[in-house]
Amino acid sequence: MINAFRKILLLVVFSIIGLAGFYFLENLNSSIDIGNVKIKTMGEGVDVEIENFKVTHENKGVKEWELKADLAQIDNKQDLTKLQNVEMVVHKGEGNQYIISADTGTYKSKTEVVRLNGNVKLLGSTNELKKRLQTKSNQE
Repeated sequence: MINAFRKILLLVVFSIIGLAGFYFLENLNSSIDIGNVKIKTMGEGVDVEIENFKVTHENKGVKEWELKADLAQIDNKQDLTKLQNVEMVVHKGEGNQYIISADTGTYKSKTEVVRLNGNVKLLGSTNELKKRLQTKSNQE
């Protein structure tokens, strides 16, 4: 009687371990949800794919720019992040800011170079942009 009970208990333990192992292997390549950010592993050329991507650059505690995208595919070997539905907010002090949007873009984290492509739009104060362009042409 006791041996039969031990065998049944051992069978239940192995079933639970097998079920846990199956669940772990089944969900190995699925996505991870952290709040409103979804991260999942990808195939060749893309290490990670992130939905609701956001990067903020600060200098001495002051926000200089923010980069947001609906989808980002990160390739660590090339230090390249491919972005879709991109919005970049450039802060210019005194509450002034430029908002640049585009269909696609790339971002290199080491050099902080952002390239935007497709339906690029700039929203912001034209006076600040005019001053900047005049200063740049006077320097040349």
